Amino acid sequence: MIVVLQAEVLVKQAGVAMDAVNHEKAVKLFEKALSIDPDAVDALLHRANLRMLQQNLPKAEEDLKRCVELRPDHVLAHLRLAAVLSSKNDQAGAKKHLEKAEAINPNSSEVQSYRGELLFTENDFDGAKGHFEKAMKLEPKNPTPYVNAALAELNTPPQAGEQMLMAQKAIDLLEKALEVDPQFNAAYVQLGQLKLGMSKDLSAAEEVVGLYETGLENCRTKEEMKELCSMRTLTQAQVDAARALNMETFNMS
Repeated sequence: MIVVLQAEVLVKQAGVAMDAVNHEKAVKLFEKALSIDPDAVDALLHRANLRMLQQNLPKAEEDLKRCVELRPDHVLAHLRLAAVLSSKNDQAGAKKHLEKAEAINPNSSEVQSYRGELLFTENDFDGAKGHFEKAMKLEPKNPTPYVNAALAELNTPPQAGEQMLMAQKAIDLLEKALEVDPQFNAAYVQLGQLKLGMSKDLSAAEEVVGLYETGLENCRTKEEMKELCSMRTLTQAQVDAARALNMETFNMS
């Protein structure tokens, strides 16, 4: 029991290190946890997540296969393994683990989200939206399905006269993502790009600068801050250049 608790403490410390983007420290803490308890599923799962971030997919796959061997009922491990296999173009293997996860918990929002992501990669955007909508209903406070549904909306070939309506629907979804999680960086990035592309005048573009500034106040990591800072600086530079040229819009025609 003491051994298990020691491993759990180390995994939590590794999670803190990951949040601080100190991956080297996190790796050492995971290794220490697994030296104490080689069957610590949480350590294997979170180390696999780190290895996925580091693009070390073969090692991530090893950890995840060990996870599902130890805990065949671990939904998240099956889904992570499905993602790794999909990235290797092993769609049959990915679908097998997705189906196992769904059999364990058909009402999991993560299962529905991953089904949507899989259909998205196959360009079945309507099917993807359906699963993202199910994920939203199952877990309304999770921002990820809202962003994914917005991207599916934007990638759906529009019917005549529906392009602006679809863009507005995507904006609504992205704004909802930020409502449920004001720190969700991906929503700031996608919403800013979409609103800037739809800006009819410079005041609308300046609102995008304000959006990025709000995002900068809510960043979780230095990488997120760097990305939004770059986007804010570029947008502000475009606005300033347009004003210097006495332009009211970015339209050069």
